[in-house]
Amino acid sequence: MISLKNIISQLKSDIYSNIEEVLQKNKAGNFLFLMQSYRSGDLSDEEIIDKLALNSNSFYVLKSRLYDKIQGHLAGNILVGKEELLKQIQQIPEMCYGMSRELANAFLLKLEKDLLAYDMHNELLIVYSALKKIHLNSDKYFHYSQAYNKHIAFGLSLEKAEEILGNFNRHLAQYDFSRSKLLVEKLFFLRKEILDHFALNPSRQIEIIKNIIELQLAIFCQSQVNTGFDVELTLQQTRKKINELPDSASQKKWDVTIDFLSFEYYRKLSPGKAQQFYESVNLEWHHLLLYTGICLTSRFAISKLRYLQERLQIEDLLVDYKNKPLLDEHDAHAKVLLGIYDAMLSYYSGKTKEAINILNDIINSNSFKDYFHINLEIKLTLAFFYVIQKDFDLAENIIKSLSRKIKSEELEQYANVGDLIKLLNTEVGAGAAKRNDAKQKDLLTLFTARNTGEFEVLQHLQAELKMRYLK
Repeated sequence: MISLKNIISQLKSDIYSNIEEVLQKNKAGNFLFLMQSYRSGDLSDEEIIDKLALNSNSFYVLKSRLYDKIQGHLAGNILVGKEELLKQIQQIPEMCYGMSRELANAFLLKLEKDLLAYDMHNELLIVYSALKKIHLNSDKYFHYSQAYNKHIAFGLSLEKAEEILGNFNRHLAQYDFSRSKLLVEKLFFLRKEILDHFALNPSRQIEIIKNIIELQLAIFCQSQVNTGFDVELTLQQTRKKINELPDSASQKKWDVTIDFLSFEYYRKLSPGKAQQFYESVNLEWHHLLLYTGICLTSRFAISKLRYLQERLQIEDLLVDYKNKPLLDEHDAHAKVLLGIYDAMLSYYSGKTKEAINILNDIINSNSFKDYFHINLEIKLTLAFFYVIQKDFDLAENIIKSLSRKIKSEELEQYANVGDLIKLLNTEVGAGAAKRNDAKQKDLLTLFTARNTGEFEVLQHLQAELKMRYLK
């Protein structure tokens, strides 16, 4: 605190008066006396100690706290918002070249302290650049150069972490369409990569990214990321870390992805608890699909269908009939799932032919060569719609094609689909006119029992199958 006296003596009159007024209002007599004494220069430290009846340690604490108060006044309140913060950053050149080195240093160090507390690394680069300049001829130059370089490295690391997250979600979307074991291996490789980055740069932003990756592995891949991994606790901790970020942090907008992951988690375990998260996510439906680089939010289109079907709230779905959400036109995963969603809305609106056209357009516009799982779901849905329309020949063509594929490639993991194919076969062919309700009920019961886990199909259609074959 050697420079405190110089700082106080060099304060502009209006700034000094403002600080003096605050101290008077707060009845901070000792602070006020010390500041006035340093401003006038009439008393030595020993005389001030004597006047205030302090010992040397208490006097040091008094000076330290007064220094903090002056710093706070110079830099303002970091929590007032992004606009005010930007104004403070813009004042840096004026402070460096228009005020004494002591005042500039106090101003910059206060900004450094607050920005560090909120992981605002881009702004810290500006502060450290300025600190380097004003300490060019002092022994602190190396320290601030190192701090500047460290935050440059962190900025690159954060960018790399976000790149890993983007690649993870791209591969997760591919896995969702294919259920390929090879893609699961890639996902775990990317998890290891983000863990390495976090170990080198343990900041809140990178921890949030790490948590989102691990949560998605647990929720969408049904994979245990590590022994003792607690999904519920990780969701709570990640939400807390996002809430602690300043409004200017881009990750602050990611809270909707945590609501989405919470909905997906509780939807299967506790539908009642899932409701609050459903409502939060659904409020963001218009732009939810723009978050697919951060989290697989496109799955909400299917989960929303199933959730409202199970709650018998189909009328809530029809509210969205003309409410098309925004999406990236190059995001095939989001486009296909939204197409299935739109087809189901058309079906519920009594426009089954329109639903059929939507699904056929999806098939004709996309190559599903490496994505048998989603191709299977779309074609089974299409076959069901053809059955509803009594276009039995078209339904039969699809069913036979899928059956041949499963048998020829020995896709034993799709035994559940075999049960459904047998069920749909009761609707087509020579015996279609004479439905065997008991047999259909048995086949659907068998399909439902087997239709779980990684190779579950037709989440969006299961409610309709039950309505038709279990009534």
